[in-house]
Amino acid sequence: MAQVHRPELAQEDDAMQLARDGQIGAIQELFAAGKCDATFRDEQGITLLHWAAIKAHYALCHFLINSGADVNAKGGDVGATPVLWAARTPRNYYVVNLLLEHGADPLRTDDQGFNLLQNSAMDGNAYQTLLLLYNDIPVDTPDDKGHTALMWAAYKGFSGVVEILLSWGADIHAKDEGGFTPLHWALVKGSHACIQKVIEYGADREALTNDGKSPSKVAHEMNSVKQWHQALADCGYAENGGPVQFPFSFITTDRRYFITRFFFFWPFFMLFSSIYILSALPVFIGVPTAIVAWGSLQWIGQQLLLWAPLNMKHIHHTPFMAGVFGATLFWTGERWLRKILPTTYTISPFFNLFFVISYALTLWFYTLAMTEDPGYVPKSTSRQEQKIVVRELISKTQFDENNFCITCMIRRPLRSKHCKRCGRCTAKQDHHCPWVNNCIGINNHRHFFYYVLAMLAGIVFFVRLTLIYLTERPAGSAETCTLLGPELCAEFNKDSFTVLTTLWAALQLTWPTMLVFVQLIQIARALTTRENMKGHDHYSAVAEVVTSAAVAGTTSLEGAQVEETTINGSGSVPSRRAHNHPQKEGLWQQWKTLLGLDTFLATAMYGSRAEEVMAQQRQNPWTRGVSANCSDFFCDPAPVFGKRQTGQGLLGGQPIDWTAVYEVPRREPMLASRGGYEAVGADGEV
Repeated sequence: MAQVHRPELAQEDDAMQLARDGQIGAIQELFAAGKCDATFRDEQGITLLHWAAIKAHYALCHFLINSGADVNAKGGDVGATPVLWAARTPRNYYVVNLLLEHGADPLRTDDQGFNLLQNSAMDGNAYQTLLLLYNDIPVDTPDDKGHTALMWAAYKGFSGVVEILLSWGADIHAKDEGGFTPLHWALVKGSHACIQKVIEYGADREALTNDGKSPSKVAHEMNSVKQWHQALADCGYAENGGPVQFPFSFITTDRRYFITRFFFFWPFFMLFSSIYILSALPVFIGVPTAIVAWGSLQWIGQQLLLWAPLNMKHIHHTPFMAGVFGATLFWTGERWLRKILPTTYTISPFFNLFFVISYALTLWFYTLAMTEDPGYVPKSTSRQEQKIVVRELISKTQFDENNFCITCMIRRPLRSKHCKRCGRCTAKQDHHCPWVNNCIGINNHRHFFYYVLAMLAGIVFFVRLTLIYLTERPAGSAETCTLLGPELCAEFNKDSFTVLTTLWAALQLTWPTMLVFVQLIQIARALTTRENMKGHDHYSAVAEVVTSAAVAGTTSLEGAQVEETTINGSGSVPSRRAHNHPQKEGLWQQWKTLLGLDTFLATAMYGSRAEEVMAQQRQNPWTRGVSANCSDFFCDPAPVFGKRQTGQGLLGGQPIDWTAVYEVPRREPMLASRGGYEAVGADGEV
């Protein structure tokens, strides 16, 4: 069919293209000339507001709305409103909010029957879902087939959105017209995280669909049996869905309490057993036997994780590494008290005194660093307070991962970080340390540094005392060694258990030496480990690979996806391509995470690059000079041997509450004033 020419067609096409490009001035000229207005639609019913909304042109959207654009006009292949179009663009929360504030109906559906919340759930857009819920959109509104937003999120496999909806009170027992529950739909997709979440929130594990299919039956039909059984086990259920009896319930019913203490004290026995085997058997028998013993004891301990709470299902989420250090500290002290001290107290009284002081300080600061609140950012006490915070961030265009924690539902202070291990946001977080099983933040950072420093000194004194002790012991047999020469063998056999304990302690010199070096550099530069790894204005691809585990994951909620919007030539509703490529950690990466080596290696790498350090120093808004930075850290008036008030610290000698720092304090140039200096200001951004 021949196209009918209309004189105004070129001008109308220009208006649509101008709307796509966000050319508000040119559109104003068209309107002023009477060639077009805000109510114009093309053949598919698409308006200028549709294009401005999906292209995230906030100012143009505001102008069109004020010019009379219909915020609920349907257009495109599936008859979607401008707000539904806007929701398809990643991070377009501000345009979505603008449209809602000016009357856009969030419950109006497209021609497929999906409303705004359901579309957000299908897209895996966690922040937008949260924004809609704070706008009081009903969480369980079904589509025309009875599917709720929770069902769509579970079906699509977006565990982050699933968790948000469940925490908002979404009906875990809702059924669609076929009798499918959110659990059934999670099993259709086969997402372990989604299945686990709905089970954790109390899904009926025996619920039947209209045709009599149980969740187990659906799992078998959809080849998701492995994920189904794993999720059941994670939540404390057997494969048939029945509860599993905690084997140590005769001791305590508090699984977390028992497992936490078990994994802290179990390494005491593991370390003793391994050292005893190595000291009692010839090396060619003792080494493989000790390795097998250590591995077997660790495997036995890991079986207890089958009954662990969800956030303790992996050994590096338990106090195991803290227990390894605690065991080292204990057996070192036992050797010194029972063996070394009786022999050396008259020969080397000062070395013994220095060791006792170092040992006591290590124990004290280790305990403080492990048990102290690292500086958790207080949570909002009500949903209304959270809503006020979200509204404020929206008005400042700061509703994003950098300024709002979607897990804690709080505004994130600058320099804070959400720790997945601790489940909280920590003010001025340095890193999460497996050796103390705690975050290192504003409250315990100084205690942590003193702990590492005292440990370093204590190991040096202990090694020295062991050498003195061996010189005073009678010669041992030199006939039972295989690899050592006669002289070394004789020394080793004087007290093999003590020698091996000392060697094990000496091995610990590696990470504290590196850590003290790194920490001193960062303290002098007023940087945390996390800031030093990622820089202030950009990420280094190399650093991101090396230090990804130390930063504790992504900035987005796990399970949510960031999606790319594409516009087709016909002007239809955009398609969505998900970018979510989960990768399994290799064995080396897992051990780097467990030992915390990636943090220290990355920081040491940055510290050795003088040019980059200098550039980063110029970008650092927190530094006040080396002397002032060190003074802020070491001369802080908070008690050295006690706990500080949460979040309190110093910046340039002035008190500051790091749990409530949302803008970089004004940095003041020094002006002469009565022989001294006073500040007058400049802003910076992290």
